[in-house]
Amino acid sequence: MSDFDNSEIYRSILLSLPTGVYLVDRNRKITFWNNGAEEITGYLRQDVVGHFLRDHLLATSSEIKKGIDVDPTDPLSAVFRDGKSTNVNVAILHKEGYRLPIMLQTIPIRNERGAIIGAAECFERSITALERTRRQTAVAELGLLDDITGVPNRTYMEGRLSENLESFAERKVPFGIMIIEADQLDHLHSTRGPAIVPAILRVVAQTVANSLRPSDIVGCWYQNQFLTVLMDCKEFEVIKVAERIRSMVAQSEIEWWGDSIPISAAFGGAGCMDGDTVEDLVERAEQSLTQSIASGGNRVTVLD
Repeated sequence: MSDFDNSEIYRSILLSLPTGVYLVDRNRKITFWNNGAEEITGYLRQDVVGHFLRDHLLATSSEIKKGIDVDPTDPLSAVFRDGKSTNVNVAILHKEGYRLPIMLQTIPIRNERGAIIGAAECFERSITALERTRRQTAVAELGLLDDITGVPNRTYMEGRLSENLESFAERKVPFGIMIIEADQLDHLHSTRGPAIVPAILRVVAQTVANSLRPSDIVGCWYQNQFLTVLMDCKEFEVIKVAERIRSMVAQSEIEWWGDSIPISAAFGGAGCMDGDTVEDLVERAEQSLTQSIASGGNRVTVLD
């Protein structure tokens, strides 16, 4: 018998792949979880093997919203129903609570009689996420990365704003900004303790960063606030982008001493206009943010 007939060889290869790979049975119970899946999602093998996907381990946006067992667009549902492989782009819930975009392929597993007994799901970070990681490394090398949130600091963002305003003045390259503030931080600080605040800020920062295009960027601004620069984005488009990101943040959560704490944020946007200074643009975004907060948070406002 050839050494390659030994199934443990293939198992060891699957385990060591940098691509995330996991296997589930027809009941969606996870039976295998490789090193790549650990690295991408933050969940260790012992965290997930033997658990069900409905426990929100590796849950996608639609699964959280609709329920994994009833969503007809869920890749596993499609594979179990049709027996065909699928490829989709989804945002999963990382163990730290933030949303992470991935490219997911779902493949049916059949027994010797051809019956589907489970599925293999293979996934990698999306191209946008990979590009963001490369840019994050470059910012870190400049010493301008915030250690807590993992996004650029205010000094870096002020430089980006100035550069974009110069481009707008010279070549009319449109852009917009958003100022973002996590909801209920004071309440959570008083009821859950001060340590929860930086944890929530990191979830918000990473979810926003993972939701942006490669040309866009988010960084720290004032205390507990973030600023996002949206390139080639006119004022009316800022609302659409901000609403999509607001929804992603609202689908994030953090585990805190056994409790699942939902997260949301208020968004204030503004589009760059002729004659704007940094102060003018930021002031309009701040006014928009104030209105979102006054309306109860988890809201997008873009004032004219």
